[in-house]
Amino acid sequence: MRLAPWRTLRGRMLLAALAVEAVMLFVLVANSVRLLEDAMGEQARSHARQIIPILNAALVAPLAQRDYATVQAVLDESKATAGIDYVAIEDAQGHLVGVAGWPADQPLPPVDAQFALDGDERRPRYDVAEPIRLAGQTLGTLHFGLDLTVIAEARRSLRGQGMMIAGGELLLSAALLTLLGMMITRQLSVLTRASGRVAAGNLALEPVPEGEDDVGQLGAAFNAMSGAVAERFAQLTAARDRLEALARDMEQEHARMMALLSAMEFGVLFTDREDRIVYANPAFLHAWGLDAECLAAGMPAEHVLEVVRERLRDPDAWRRDVEWGGAATVELVLGDGRILTLERLPVLAGGAEILGQLWLFADVTAARRDAGQLKTAKEAAETASHAKAAFLATMSHEIRTPMNGIIGMTELALDTDLDDQQREYLGLIRSSADALHAIVNDILDFSKIEAGRMDLEKIPFAPARLLAETIGMFRPAAAAKGIGLEVRNANALPERLLGDPTRIRQIVSNLVSNAIKFTAAGEVAVEVAGLLEEGDRIEVHFVVADTGEGIPEDKLGLIFSPFTQADSSTTRKHGGTGLGLAIVARLVEIMQGRVWAESAPGQGARFHFTLRLGLPTVAVEPVPTAGPAAPIRSARILVAEDNRINQALVQALLGKLGHVSVIAMDGEAALRLLSEDGPFDLVLMDMQMPRMDGLEATRRLRASEKALGLPAIPVIALTANAGEADRQACRDAGMDDFLSKPFRADDFKAVLVRHL
Repeated sequence: MRLAPWRTLRGRMLLAALAVEAVMLFVLVANSVRLLEDAMGEQARSHARQIIPILNAALVAPLAQRDYATVQAVLDESKATAGIDYVAIEDAQGHLVGVAGWPADQPLPPVDAQFALDGDERRPRYDVAEPIRLAGQTLGTLHFGLDLTVIAEARRSLRGQGMMIAGGELLLSAALLTLLGMMITRQLSVLTRASGRVAAGNLALEPVPEGEDDVGQLGAAFNAMSGAVAERFAQLTAARDRLEALARDMEQEHARMMALLSAMEFGVLFTDREDRIVYANPAFLHAWGLDAECLAAGMPAEHVLEVVRERLRDPDAWRRDVEWGGAATVELVLGDGRILTLERLPVLAGGAEILGQLWLFADVTAARRDAGQLKTAKEAAETASHAKAAFLATMSHEIRTPMNGIIGMTELALDTDLDDQQREYLGLIRSSADALHAIVNDILDFSKIEAGRMDLEKIPFAPARLLAETIGMFRPAAAAKGIGLEVRNANALPERLLGDPTRIRQIVSNLVSNAIKFTAAGEVAVEVAGLLEEGDRIEVHFVVADTGEGIPEDKLGLIFSPFTQADSSTTRKHGGTGLGLAIVARLVEIMQGRVWAESAPGQGARFHFTLRLGLPTVAVEPVPTAGPAAPIRSARILVAEDNRINQALVQALLGKLGHVSVIAMDGEAALRLLSEDGPFDLVLMDMQMPRMDGLEATRRLRASEKALGLPAIPVIALTANAGEADRQACRDAGMDDFLSKPFRADDFKAVLVRHL
């Protein structure tokens, strides 16, 4: 009789072993689930205990100040933290003042008396409520719920895995229990010890042995479970650390903001969306003369703004400009005369929601006063500048006009039969007139530079030839004093440069003239001391050296200042206005160079200056030399001039050249003679005349010629106005050439040659 399998000792042992194994598996899975549930529950409770002080610290200040915008910002930031289902704040009266993650129109869920996963909630959650206190006073209540979905899912997953593992183990153990008993016993012992350590709270476990069998898979599942628990614990720890760091950052930012607002010089007032005062800085209180006690947080802003409105010079301006006008920035005049600007800005939440309004008050009284004074000073300076320019132009005209007669008549007299004494006297007169002419030119040039109206040309010129011609003008003066005059190293200069040759000649002339004036013996030399090319530009270093009296070291810094000379007796001894070196310095500066001097008393002086000039990009053809001058034909010339001395001078010069002249006293007479007593070969036209000046007369002449289809008569300007603007005005009026008074007979003849 065969016993049933379960009646055999082997079967009974197998059944017993299976029963024991089943019990052990059940105990292991149940214990693991319980340990995991306890660990996760403890973590959830610990998380709740950690969140409470963090949120309490972050919310107590804004809740105490009724800064509900900040309260809401803290709630929104807290809700963004993983694991928090909702968070809400009730004030001391139980009113909901902030909520995130829960509908504001629904009551908050009841608080859980104890932590439990089992319940009828669709979404497992741990609901907690904690009062917020400050100095023993309850400010409100913090409500929040921890999302337990992950914990519940982990528990269900572990239960399912445990059931599957246990069932598989029982099925496989029936076949392999005898062969793998020791291994099974050993593996279960390892799992049991590991489970005990987990139950004791030790999550830093070494992995339990794993294998291909069910027990080995159980070890793998246990390792996965312990790893998941450790990872979740690390996440919760990191979240806690982030919340703590956020709380610290918010506290620091709040402190910085308060310090900044307190230090601001302009008044700041914050109001919320209900127009209640949130904050006012000390500058606001000072601007409006208010006490801090009258600006409690939460006070209606209308009470304070009413006081502000009453302190305006025109209280209706507040309602007109601020309340009704709707302007973002307005200007307010107070009764005490101060002027404040008001700028209003909306305070926005993360989206487009308006949380309140920012009022900025700035005292601009001093700025308005300074602006008014600056405007007055600017207008006065401009008036003075115009008056100075007009005075210089008038004085230039009034000086040049008689000088033209003096110089011209002196030249005419010197061209007649004279005895030696008469010729000496007339020579002295011409020399004095030349000196006076140079002084007038220096004053005009300096005034142009000071007014910023010195325009430079940029034309090709031969620098070596320019130096030679400039030095040539001073050879008679140097020879008369018995001193040498030479140019050194001029062949190092490029054949052509781009710049203003007239002003360069003026710089060299002033320095050479100065050197000759102060040198009694020895020599004066102009030297090209260095060249530095930079692309299409070149910097040329010139030196004008002399062996004269020299300059004391303490005076070297003064000699380039206007109306200044190294020795006050110099003017009496050598003459001059003290403008020559000042003009040199200004011209060199305009040409992007620099000028300096080296000297010592009795050892002569070396004046250095550099100029930045252009290099022609293409070859410049040399200007052909003019051939012998052709004889001038006799011409009939109309002279429009109101000064009788200049009339006599021009008539005498024209008579010597074989021309016939007709005088017109003003522009109207000139036009009448041109139409009734013509024809004329050329017109000499003064710019300034009574009734009609030369510019208007020329414009009318050109219009008449164009209307009648007549050829244009050459018109030459004769004027004491020597500025570039005057030359341009003559060209714009239709004149063909320009001769500045005072002029010499050679210059006068050259103009006639060009147009006859």
